[in-house]
Amino acid sequence: MGKPKKLVIIDGKSVFYRGYYAMSNLSLPDGTPTGGVYGFAVLGLEIIKKMQPDYVVVAWDKSKTNIRSRLKLYPEYKANRKPMPDDMRAQIPFVRKLLDAFSWDLLECDDYEADDIMGTLAKQVYTEDKTETIMVTSDLDMLQCVNDHTTVAALKKGLTNVEYFDPAKFREKYKVTSDQFIDIKALKGDASDNIPGVKGVGEKTAVKLIDTYGSLEGVYEHIEEQKGALKKKLVQDKEMAFLSRKLVTIMLDAPVKLDRKKARINDVNPEAVKDFFEEFRFRSLLNQIPESWQQTKEEKQAAELQTNMKVIGGVPNILGPITALHITANKLWLSPSSKEVYVLEPGELKKLPEFKGVIGHDVKEALKLLLAHNIIPKEVVHDTRIAAFLINSLIREQSFESLIGGPVNEEEPTQVMAAIWQLYESQRKDLEKLPRVKKVAQTMEWPLLPVLAQMEYDGVSLDTKYLKQMSNTLGDQLTDIEQEIYGMADFEFNLNSPSQLADVLFTKLNLPTDFIKKTKSGYSTAASELNKLKDLHPVIELIFKYREWSKLKSTYVDALPKLVDSNSRLHTNYALDVAPTGRLSSHDPNLQNIPIKSELGRSIRKAFKPEQGNVFISADYSQFELRLAAALAGETDMINAFNEGLDVHAQTAARIYDVEPDKITKKQRIGAKAVNFGIMYGQGPHGLSQATGMTMAESKKFIEKYFEIRPNIKKYLEEVKKQAKEEGYVETLYGRRRPTPDVKSSNFMVREGAYRAAINMPMQGTAADIMKLAMIELSEKLPKTSRMLLQIHDSVLIEVPEGDAPTVAKQAQHIMENINTELPVKLAVDYSIGNDWSTV
Repeated sequence: MGKPKKLVIIDGKSVFYRGYYAMSNLSLPDGTPTGGVYGFAVLGLEIIKKMQPDYVVVAWDKSKTNIRSRLKLYPEYKANRKPMPDDMRAQIPFVRKLLDAFSWDLLECDDYEADDIMGTLAKQVYTEDKTETIMVTSDLDMLQCVNDHTTVAALKKGLTNVEYFDPAKFREKYKVTSDQFIDIKALKGDASDNIPGVKGVGEKTAVKLIDTYGSLEGVYEHIEEQKGALKKKLVQDKEMAFLSRKLVTIMLDAPVKLDRKKARINDVNPEAVKDFFEEFRFRSLLNQIPESWQQTKEEKQAAELQTNMKVIGGVPNILGPITALHITANKLWLSPSSKEVYVLEPGELKKLPEFKGVIGHDVKEALKLLLAHNIIPKEVVHDTRIAAFLINSLIREQSFESLIGGPVNEEEPTQVMAAIWQLYESQRKDLEKLPRVKKVAQTMEWPLLPVLAQMEYDGVSLDTKYLKQMSNTLGDQLTDIEQEIYGMADFEFNLNSPSQLADVLFTKLNLPTDFIKKTKSGYSTAASELNKLKDLHPVIELIFKYREWSKLKSTYVDALPKLVDSNSRLHTNYALDVAPTGRLSSHDPNLQNIPIKSELGRSIRKAFKPEQGNVFISADYSQFELRLAAALAGETDMINAFNEGLDVHAQTAARIYDVEPDKITKKQRIGAKAVNFGIMYGQGPHGLSQATGMTMAESKKFIEKYFEIRPNIKKYLEEVKKQAKEEGYVETLYGRRRPTPDVKSSNFMVREGAYRAAINMPMQGTAADIMKLAMIELSEKLPKTSRMLLQIHDSVLIEVPEGDAPTVAKQAQHIMENINTELPVKLAVDYSIGNDWSTV
């Protein structure tokens, strides 16, 4: 007799819930949630790989009617179950579409739950031809079905952590047989399904009773052997115990039948699976499709593309309109078409003909290699890394491998370049469906890449000797602070140890802990908690100073000199795919976070100096996002105040307090300023109270008054929130998108955080868009003797010959202020000229 066939039955909603909560942030570019479907797909592929079944079928709880028969027995059955979240319910049609692609049957029926369908099928197929069954579920009620031909694969934490139960494993864990499992449940009940059981009897007692007497009937046959409270409970709830057993017992007569032909694991349409994964952006799963499901049409095309692509020696004589680039091990792979690849050593680059348009993944890195050989392509046509982020900024993993859906051999030029061409074509189609996003790519992202490449390649000069001296001085000052703190504590301890510091503050110095958060290791010493104690003891201010100075010393003063090149120039890197708002992000090293307001921060900036005979110009947008907020909201009063050069915060305060602007006090202006900025980012009364010192009542009244005098601001904020919820995304003035799936989350904190991010995005994103357009125009129109070195949020740092500085500064100001003439509000740019970064 041959090996028995194997059927896997999936508890559909159980797996769907797991996927939903494990991948709650996953969504399509338009904000449509897809986490539950993704989790289902992941588990489905895992089942095929590990369980290697012959058949797969999905059991599903039919909405509203599945528990009808049990409700007749007990009207309170499952009464405490929460309804399915809306953003999860919206994914059910996608699950069904996934199952169609997998060719897996979905079985549901009236009066029977998924558990009953699973139990019925397992009994049915074994009776027919000894087919064995694996039940995949997180519902432990199914353990009663464990026997010699039925195994339960119980989902634990996440999706892929599974515990398998056969009779031996069940006995080892529960000390009883699977047949006795329902009797245990009958006694202890089940709060999740609102099954009463015997009040006051827990699992340990239930197991002991069933192990001793063999069954529920055995327990009551020997009821006189029980004593005291336990006997009283058992007698009192006897009826409930037997009712509970009926409720938890799997019914094995559901009106279902396995369609073996449809359930066959390899009877699948591979094209449909591939199309589904592409449609829902599950590209990381493409390489996990089982080999037994054959190659798809696209895979055959990719393989054919790679087969037809040839590696050619030497240097091309001519390059077409588009050339794909890729760097590996300091070599340049160059593909003028999808049919050929040139592998060039650095020494061969000077022989290259003129570039026209280039594409690639992370093109900026290739551009820097070309810049080292004085080669400047005319145009960046497409960057697959940036395009992926534009299409869906919530995708955090933008690596080449994740985008193409699997590993790539970096030593195989034809494989890499074929994948780049294929990804380029795929993303072009995606961008065609998003015309405004496509325009953002073509007018901002692609033209900015050569500008950033030049800035990164040039770097900025750093005075390392100055920083070395500063490090020594700072080290001495930190030692002095340490000694002062030790003096207050009356002994030395590890200042960087939270537990030791907590012991000093709250035990040795006896500072109050009434409002201090407690962690597993004791009272928190986080900045937010210590800030509550700042006026109670001078040691708190010293700790803050020690932490700030230590961090700046290690992050900048000591670290930056180690990163300069042989010419003492420091080269940062700018990422366009980190901030969902579109803001540039500086890293390795991050030069955007050096503080400007603190004396120590300014001292660090002093180490950044221009070349001999040059000076720095800093050009900074003034009240950038507030001006844009006024424009986006159409708030005429604020727009007029900005355009007339008035103090918009004083104007706001004057209208709130109903006095003339020149009669406004400093405190009143501070409150107005806090609201002007805070409201734009979803700040409520609590945030305003913390920012200004107002009481909660004063803050609430202040905000209400603010919305009375700024009705368009309130209307605009509500419109943004409405778009986030109904359309699944928000966008900048130019059309850059941010998906907003979390505004539909059932978690209040997640939902409110998503709304704040949604409100912030159009303003901060539009500011980022305008800054990018300005940088592109600055690079084109400023004299060649000047060069842009750094971009820090709303400002740029330019190096220029000293004699040209006044003219170039005014030119830069004019370009930046007039980059978008369609806005109803004037943009304002302040500039300053200095001999180092700290003076501009």
